[in-house]
Order: sequence, then C-alpha cells, then structure tokens
Amino acid sequence: MTSREVRLFMNNDSFENETSLALSVLQKLKEHLADCSDNYINISNESIQKLNSLKSKIVQNKFSELHSRGPSEKNEKIKSLNTSIKTDVRLINNNSLRDTAVLGDGNLDADIMFIGEAPGYEEEVQKKPFVGPSGKLLNRIITAMGMDRNHVYISNILKFRPKIGDGKQGRSNRKPSPEEIKSSMSYLLEEIKIISPKVVIILGGTAIEGLLAINDPISKVRGTVHSLEGAQAIATYHPSFLLRTNNEISDKRKVWEDMLLAMELLEMEISDKQRAFLLNYSSLFCSSVS
Repeated sequence: MTSREVRLFMNNDSFENETSLALSVLQKLKEHLADCSDNYINISNESIQKLNSLKSKIVQNKFSELHSRGPSEKNEKIKSLNTSIKTDVRLINNNSLRDTAVLGDGNLDADIMFIGEAPGYEEEVQKKPFVGPSGKLLNRIITAMGMDRNHVYISNILKFRPKIGDGKQGRSNRKPSPEEIKSSMSYLLEEIKIISPKVVIILGGTAIEGLLAINDPISKVRGTVHSLEGAQAIATYHPSFLLRTNNEISDKRKVWEDMLLAMELLEMEISDKQRAFLLNYSSLFCSSVS
C-alpha cells in the first residue's frame, strides 16, 4: 500500500479510529527513536524495520478488510454473470469444451486483474484459475510485487477447459480456438467491467490476440500501455512460457519489467530490492515450481 493510499484511508470515515491512532503512534515512535542519540537509547535498524513492518501489517489488514467486504452490487453482478456462464447452452453443449466451469477468482475490488487464455487440468480439478505450475509461478510474481492473491483478481478468457478428442485427455491441454475465444469474450468483457480494475495484465499470446486483436509477437507488444474496457492494459508472457523457455533469466527480467510498469501505473511504492530484481538474477522470482 502506498503512502497516498494510507492518507486516503486516514481521511475516509470508514477507516476506524483505533487503526488511525495506531498508525499515528507507530509513526511518531519511529521518528522519535530514529532521532535519539546513541547515549540516550540504542535503537537498531532492525528495530526500525520491525516498526515499519508492524505499521504495514496494520494498514494491510485494514486494506484486506475493506476489500473483502466488497460492494454488494458487485457480488450480485458477478453471481449473475457466473450463472449465465454455467447455463449458456452455447458453452455447455459445445463439443469442443469440457463441462466443468472454472470461474474468475479473487478480490472483486482489485486494482489489478490478471487474464490468461483457458483453464488446464489442475484448474479444472480445483475449479479455480491458475493453480497448477503456472499458477504457482504467478503467485510468486504477485508476492514479489508486494501482494498476494487476496489483493488481485484472476480469470481466463475461456471458463471451460478446451477438450482434446473425446475428452479423455488426462493432463494434456490445448490452445483455445478463435471460435472458442469469440464465444466466451462477451462474458470476459462484462467481467472486466464489473471488477473495474485500474490495470489489466494480459498473460500470453492467445489472450493478447483475443483481447487486443494484435497478432504481433509478445516481444513487440509488451512494454506498451494499451486501453481495455476503461482500464490500462499490459501484455506480457504467460507463466507457462517462463517454465519452458531456454532464456529463463532474460525472459523473467522482461516479465518483471512489465510488473514494475503495472506498479508504476498504480502509483505503488517500489523498493530498492524490487528494482534490484532486474540486476540480481538469483533473487528474481523463482520458476522452480513443485
């Protein structure tokens, strides 16, 4: 959470008095201790960091609480949308798609929305997007940004796993067809409108082509801010690509550059450590996913 967001919460009537008081006391205590001479009191950098960490936890807990409440209107709209998806005969009777719906998941009031192409085997089993190896890597990326899945919203263009042959495909997955994308796109666009994120991060070439109607290589599309349903959109590589690329370090750096761009668009505070990820290959989010 940025200092600007903290000030907004501090000025918001819904921000409880005790939390405001706690933040104020912690900040004043930190400043007082930092100004004290060594002869008066010995305060280590570690102690200062602990105070900062405690303050951040208070703010983050309040942030999570406010977002978890979520406007009831959004809840009702998402429920209605999901019902429409699960009962759409065009989708459930489509012989090219399997019959288990994997719907969007996350914070309905999120500022960031991640969008992939379609659910895979693990997603179909758990009925939740991005929970397989690619999802675990995405979790690491989100963590490196200073957040977790409770602060973002994650979805796919397709809400049903594409079928291979007669559907007895085990863990095998395939790329969605243009027709499948077209039949699902209206639902995704409505989902974006309901969530109303500030930034949409589009993962992978198939999703980029479907949402931005751009057929260029990702290397030519990424690094640019696009417009999508009132949000700023950033295109980047899919986590699954990072798991199989031969240029792991180079490609991870590109993805992290895109995440830094998203953070800048949201006016998030970016630490020296986060910026150093671009230089310190070993500390960049690990793609070794069990």
